[in-house]
Amino acid sequence: MIKRFLFVTRACASDRFAAAWRAAVGAAATAPPPARPLRLAAGTVLAEVTPEAPHDGVGLQWFADEEHLLRFEAWSASPEGAAANALLGEAVELESTGVVVAHEHVMRGDEWIQRQRQDGGPGLKQMALARRATDLTLAQFFDRWRSRAGTVGVVPIPAEVRGLAYIQNHPLLTVGAGAGAGAEAGAEAEWPYDAVNEVYFDDLDGIRRRMAWFAENLDRNEDDLVRESCFVAVREEIL
Repeated sequence: MIKRFLFVTRACASDRFAAAWRAAVGAAATAPPPARPLRLAAGTVLAEVTPEAPHDGVGLQWFADEEHLLRFEAWSASPEGAAANALLGEAVELESTGVVVAHEHVMRGDEWIQRQRQDGGPGLKQMALARRATDLTLAQFFDRWRSRAGTVGVVPIPAEVRGLAYIQNHPLLTVGAGAGAGAEAGAEAEWPYDAVNEVYFDDLDGIRRRMAWFAENLDRNEDDLVRESCFVAVREEIL
């Protein structure tokens, strides 16, 4: 499964953003069936929990494979996709939009994730956005990150802050679909983030407890894995 993330800054008033952002993300559903994403989700960043978050919204698009994503991108660049792009421009600052195309790995809570996606409706999650340690290749980073699921360094993550489900998203190693104009196919990819994870909770208190625990334990235990990271609290709606 390929997942394409859009990290955006709002271009409209805060009281209008959530609705405008849902419409912009949902416009991708007007693509013809061969190009249409398998699933769409619009996430609004919760400033009351993460006031210094670098983004106002997170959009998600799922595709069967890179060829599927390429068909969608071709449609987006066509006159038929212009209306969808216009809605996006009304909601967010296009020039500051960050894109990450990744392989999705559900590490824990697969059944919960499937129910959530089938039922739809809003969900709450904490996302971590990180850049790898400078001495690691992307492949090395992914191996080390995967092996440490459930821990920070050698410190186990307590059950009360582990959440309902945990997803690691590993950005593509080489440039392909979603890389943008001017990128040479087959070259080593350079994304705004080397790691995007998602941890789902029933309530905001759970997110706050997890963030507080990580604030005490991350820096002194993960410097051999990441050089910089931030947390973002998101209310997500499957469209």
